Amino acid sequence: MNRLIRKVRRFDFPPGRIIAGKYVIQRMLGSGWEGEVYGIVERSTGIRRAAKFYYPHRDPTGKAAIAYARKLDALRHCPILMQYHHQEIAYVRRRKVIVVISELIEGQKLGEFLQEQHGHRLSTFEAMHVLYILAKGIAPIHARGEYHGDIHEDNIMIRRQGIGFELKLLDFFDLGRPTRAKIQKDVLNLVQVFYILVGGRPRYAEQPRVVKDIVRGLKDSLILARFCTAGDIQRHLETLQWNGSGGK
Repeated sequence: MNRLIRKVRRFDFPPGRIIAGKYVIQRMLGSGWEGEVYGIVERSTGIRRAAKFYYPHRDPTGKAAIAYARKLDALRHCPILMQYHHQEIAYVRRRKVIVVISELIEGQKLGEFLQEQHGHRLSTFEAMHVLYILAKGIAPIHARGEYHGDIHEDNIMIRRQGIGFELKLLDFFDLGRPTRAKIQKDVLNLVQVFYILVGGRPRYAEQPRVVKDIVRGLKDSLILARFCTAGDIQRHLETLQWNGSGGK
């Protein structure tokens, strides 16, 4: 049994591998504690999807995959999240593997995107624009009493769309019961992402007041005294008085 479990600690599907007789692997998109995510193509339609393959030893009963699918479905009206399609069963090395099929998100991980920018950061205006899109997208999730639980620069997909950006959030990490503390953690993570967008610690001292009024020295108590939900960040940015010059 231990030998079988060790064999599926990584799938490492090569491009072209056929899964469940229906899908062709294109490329790996990412991996984590629960499993691996691949870009796939439906053989019958040619439609591109994303497929999350759960390691059997991490989710032997399929409960985690079911909870993940249900949460995506419950929040399907929140466009910042990927859209759930359906669940499949595949057999890999004679082991049953749960597969969740969802929308394929185009773009780059935010962390990779930043590495390509001048100074590995965005301008103040661009960073606030990205924060606004994220906050506006997460606000209806918080309004439902739900939370994401895993907001960071490598769990956010971004691509330039005209003069703006299109963003999508990827995996949930924590599928447990929503609490106020978990919603607040989302808020702190949003501010942390914004801090990284403007250059992080090396650039923080030179930031204008509009940035420091949001980051607040990354002190949890000060951030949460102003922003309890993503909706609070959204409303703050919508009513912001700023001349765009980096001043007050």
